[in-house]
Parts: sequence; C-alpha cells; structure tokens
Amino acid sequence: MNRYAIKTFAIIAFSLGLASCSVYKYVPEGQYLLSKVEIASDDKAVTDISKYRNYSYQSPNSRWFGLFRFPLRMYSVTGTKAGEAPVIYDHLLAEASCSDMKRSLMNSGYLNADVTYKSQNGRRPKTKLRFSVHPGKMFVIDTVRVAVQDSAIDSIIKENSDQTLLVPGINLDAETLNKERNRIVELAHKYGYYRFNKEYISFVADTAQGSDKVGLRMIIAPESVDEDGNPHPHQRYSISSIDYILSDKNGNVPGVSIPQKADTGLGFKLIRPDYDEKPMLRPRIIDIHSFLREGMVFNSDSVSKTYSSLARLGILKYSNIRMEDVPGSADKLKANVLLMSLPKHSFTIEIEGTNTAGDLGAAASVSFTDRRGSEQLTIKLRGAYESITNLPGYSGDTYLEYGLEANLDFPEFLVPFMTRELQRRSQATSRFSLKVNSQSRPEYRKTIFSAGWSYKWGETWQKNHQFDVLDLNYLVVPWISDHFRSEYLDQITSARSILKYNYEDLLITKLGYTFYYSNARINSSDPFKYSVRTGIETSGNTLNLISGPLGFEKNDAGKYKFLGVAFAQYVKHDFSITANWQLDRMNNLVAHMEWGIAVPYGNSTSLPFEKRYFAGGANSVRGWAVRELGPGTYQGDDKRIDYIKQSGDIKLGASLEYRSKLFWKINGAVFVDAGNIWTIRDYSEQPGGQFGFDSFYKQIAMSYGLGLRLDLGFLVLRLDGGMKAYNPSGRTLYQRLPLTHPSMDRDFAFHLAVGYPF
Repeated sequence: MNRYAIKTFAIIAFSLGLASCSVYKYVPEGQYLLSKVEIASDDKAVTDISKYRNYSYQSPNSRWFGLFRFPLRMYSVTGTKAGEAPVIYDHLLAEASCSDMKRSLMNSGYLNADVTYKSQNGRRPKTKLRFSVHPGKMFVIDTVRVAVQDSAIDSIIKENSDQTLLVPGINLDAETLNKERNRIVELAHKYGYYRFNKEYISFVADTAQGSDKVGLRMIIAPESVDEDGNPHPHQRYSISSIDYILSDKNGNVPGVSIPQKADTGLGFKLIRPDYDEKPMLRPRIIDIHSFLREGMVFNSDSVSKTYSSLARLGILKYSNIRMEDVPGSADKLKANVLLMSLPKHSFTIEIEGTNTAGDLGAAASVSFTDRRGSEQLTIKLRGAYESITNLPGYSGDTYLEYGLEANLDFPEFLVPFMTRELQRRSQATSRFSLKVNSQSRPEYRKTIFSAGWSYKWGETWQKNHQFDVLDLNYLVVPWISDHFRSEYLDQITSARSILKYNYEDLLITKLGYTFYYSNARINSSDPFKYSVRTGIETSGNTLNLISGPLGFEKNDAGKYKFLGVAFAQYVKHDFSITANWQLDRMNNLVAHMEWGIAVPYGNSTSLPFEKRYFAGGANSVRGWAVRELGPGTYQGDDKRIDYIKQSGDIKLGASLEYRSKLFWKINGAVFVDAGNIWTIRDYSEQPGGQFGFDSFYKQIAMSYGLGLRLDLGFLVLRLDGGMKAYNPSGRTLYQRLPLTHPSMDRDFAFHLAVGYPF
C-alpha cells in the first residue's frame, strides 16, 4: 500500500506542479500569447466559415483532446523541445491572413468581399484574435459561352458536354473553373493530345454594373499561331514503339549503350542486362499487366491503369513510364517503361511478445521469399512459447506452437480459357497455400492441416474482391490428458456439447467471398475517410449433399463422416465499417461498427471453435480481457476452460475513439466501446447466452478508457486501459453498473497490442 501511495502522491505532485507553472514564463515583455482564434461572418449565407481558419498563419498552442495545453505547460517547465514553445501574436501575420481570406472569398464568387481583424488583450499577457468576414454579394454565372479555335478539340468538348461543370446558376467559383480546366485537359489526353495543358484554357467574366449576374466565356487557344495569324491545331499523338527496361536480380538496369533488344513478339521489346539468364518477369505477364499497345493513340487512362496494374506485381519494387518524341516524326511517341524488380531472394524475421489473459509468452517467425518468372513463393516458419500459470492437475505449465506455411502467388487468374483481355481487366492474383500448425498444451495436443486456393482482384486499390475457391482445414486432436478427459469431457453426455465437439477430429471445407472498399485516395485532403468490409463463407454443403446417396458413415453423434472424419456445415456473414473524421491537425474522431452471424446446420449443431466469435480484448470491448465477455449474460467460473464456452454465433460491436497527437511520436486516445456475443441456440453449457430480439439490447456491454500509442510510421505500439461501465453478466447491481462503483481489481483490463484497433 505504501508503494501505491508513493506513486499516487508523485503523480499528483507532478500534475499540480505542471498546472501551477505559468504558461507566460517565456512570453517576452510587451508581447502576447495567442490564446484563441475566432472567425465570424455577418452573412448567414457563408455556412462553412471554419474552412477559412486554414488561412490563418497563426494557430494557438495545441491542446490535448482539444482541452489541455499540456505541451505548452511542459515547455514552461523544461524550456526544451519536450514541449511546445508559446505562439506569440504577430499583427503582420494577422494582416497577411486577412489578405488570404479575402482572396479566397473572391475566388469563391464574393468579388466585393472584405476581411478585418481585431485583437483583444486580456489582463494577462495573452490575446484573442478575431477575424470578421464581410462577404458581400455572391456573383452567379448567368450565361456560358465556349470559344474553341481547334475543330477537333471543339468536337471532343461537345461530345462530352454532359459532363461540364459550368452551367448557368452556379456561383462564380475559381475552384469550379479550375476543375473544369482539369477536366478538359484530362479529356484531351484521353484522345491523344499529349501536349495539351491548362495554359491553353482561359476565362473571361463579364459583369454589368449593379448586377450580380456574370456572363462567362471560356476560350481554348490553338497550339500556335503563324505570322499571318492563322491558328495551328493541336497535335494528336500515337505510340510508335514500347520498350520495357527490366532490372536484373541485383537491381541493375541496362546502361545507355544497349547492345540488343529482345523482341517478345507481343508488340514490345524487353531490354535487360542479363540476357543469358531467365528474366525475372516473363513477357506474357508484362503484357497482361500493361494497357499500352504499339500503334495506339496516346491515352492517359491507359498509362494510369498500367501504373496501377504493375504496382500489384509482388516482384516489382516500382515502375516508371516516360514518353519521348520519335526523331523525325511530329506525331509519334516512344514509351519507355522502367521495371525495377525486388531481389530474387529475401529473408524476413519477426519477433513478438504475447499476453493471453495474464500469461506471458513470445513468438518468432522467419520467412523466405523466392521470386522468379513473375511468381512468388513464400515459406514461413513460426514458433511460439507461453508460460501457463495457475493450472493445477496437469503435467505441464507451458504452451508451445509450431507452424509451417507455404504460399505460391501468381499475378493472374489461373482459370482455363481466360483471354488476355479479361486477365488485363481483372487485375487478379491467384494463391495456393499449404499450412500445418501444431499446438501443445498441458490439456491436449492439436494439429491443423490446411490447404487453400483463392483469387483476389480489383480495378483500383480502393476496391478489392477475394474469392476463396476452397479452404480445407483438417483438425486432429491426437492426445488429451487423462485429467482433462475425466474432469470435463467424460462427464459430458450431450452430443451437442460445445466443449466436447471442439476436442474431436473435424474437417472444414470453406468456400467464401470478401469485398473491401475505401474512399481514401492517395494525397487526398478530404477530412472524412471511411472503409467497408463484408464477406460470406460456407462449409460442408457439397459433402452433405452427396453423403446420403453415397452412403457416408456416421459417427456416434449421428454426424456424417468423410474419409473417417466428421465435417462441419455452417454459413457465416461478417460486416464492418470504419469512419475517420480529421477534426484538425492534432485531433481525429474515429467510429467503428461491426456485426457477424454464423449459423450451424445440417451436419453440425454447433460451430467449430475456429469459426466462433469472441468478445473482449485489445480489438473489442476493452473493459474485458480477451475472450472474457459473453455470450449474453453468461458468466464463467473456470477461466482455463471457459474460453471455449465464452464464444458465440452472433457478434455486435461499436466503438468511438477520440485520437489526439500529444508530442513527438506519442499519441493519446479516449474511447468508448460497446458490444457482446450471443449463441443461435440455447446450449445448456452457456446459460443466458442465447440471442433474443426482446433482450439482446439489455445485454450490450459497455466500457471506456484511455490509450497511448507510439506511432513510428511503419509500426504502431498501443497501450490501452479499459474500465467496465455496464456488465450484463453482473450478479449484483454494483457488478452490473461498475460505472457508479468501479473497482480496479474487478473492472479494469490492460491491453498491449500492435496496430490500431480499427
């Protein structure tokens, strides 16, 4: 108790010292700390006033979670970079901010706008800066005329006139005009006008005195004008030849003097420095992943698609496409595509620490990757150790796991009769995998043999599909300790027992589909981003369909067996959505929601352990340790065995997390979690666990907490502490509502994890 008292006193003393230290210590005499920046408008039509805050050259010192100026106080205590130096008010920067805000308003259509500012000093050396926005009258486009001196460009614009952004009635917004310029440039590039750019497009706005109506004229100039004033039309280009320059296994590329070029017979030449060896990338694969063709009219879309498709090749480090003029030709381009490959062989070592319900352990893995002929073979060996405590009656006190995994990836759809055009459009990869995993615990030993065949495809990084054609899992339990068998399994007579079912040999034949979408784009400034993932899988249907006609044997529980092993039959659906709002440069608000449902039927009365849902832990309701929540109101009494029974067929979960940048690479979070799991059927071993439409909402657990994250860019280490707020399995009022009577021993859970929870 003395140790805890000393720690508590030290924390309180440090906090009081930090709070008492003056934040004005490093504010020079006669100057002011910028405490607040406000922006207001005298016109209610200006609804998005907050966007003009970005034009202020000065912002007050950052606040943790939008409330506490901890970095400034830290600087006041230490005077070092460990904190944040005070922001001193500068009237010259305030004037520059006014000018930029005014320019932005004028660009938005408020041609007579004005912005003023005023600083309000306090009793202490601090000031509040207030910008007043006076937008004036909004100017609206009344008519639009287009003047084009190139008939071919004019035809393209008219052919795509339904896509124009300039229509009568819209505001005279410079951003809209610029978007229209970009649209026309992109349009011209799609039709082969490689050198067409925004400088050829200009706008003239005619305004009548006293009117807010604008006559807009868009002028598209010719490529050039001769001495007599005659316009010359823009040149349309085509690709005369394509050279793919491929590096060797060591990353070397051919020099300037190239002795030979290998004609692939596919409409392009392959240049590489090691003609005496097999190429790292086969010409056929290059052809499938390229949208450039010899003789085609230049098309910017084809270039973008080629970049995207080549980036999916696991053998390439990066690619670069460069167009150059063909000597002696005015309308021909040569495409040079540099393909920089990754090393032919690579090794990866990973080390991790584990904490399972208080049992500490470690895991390590080593991976070997071989890349050749466009295929990629990865072999991974993994081992894990965990010290098991408080497990009386068993012969061991450790958990050991060994795993061997092999994945073979092909950069195409391996499907018969698939044309190259379909291969090119699908942007697919095919994977074949073999795995074996052996688990050894004091209670039992289990081995899982797996074989998989899957496809993954998608036109962009934002949208992806995955189809698991077949995922076989053969679970074998070769040994169970006498104590575990006599204490638990032999006393179970119900053939529907969840515990007994999960310690029997089992075959899972999964067929599944997963879809993923994200609106996030590269270099996007959109403050709102979201992603959606949904999937469905099923198992055992084909085997169950043929089991009767082919006379499959049944086990003692009446389940059909295939090759001497019972097989699982179920259908499962999962959905999750995550939304991220960038509030400002320091703060984010992230929301996450998920659900899942799995129904055993036919040859199964309960789900395999590997397919069941669990609640609690670092990525779930964080007031509970991993696999300690649910199902429903069920409360386990044997934590060494109940991790099996604390599982379910239905999952609901939601989280809200406020993330704030603290200092250096340390971020903080405040979160609220809610959720639980339930069973489809009323199992006798899980009283209170069955889902009911009239009761499930009363059984949703809630927790809250704080977190710290070390964000290194390539790695995020996370510490989260969660406290129960509502416990549906509590047997007393205090246990059900720990929010009003919290207990650290009973209601607190600590989580160490890698990566963000969602």
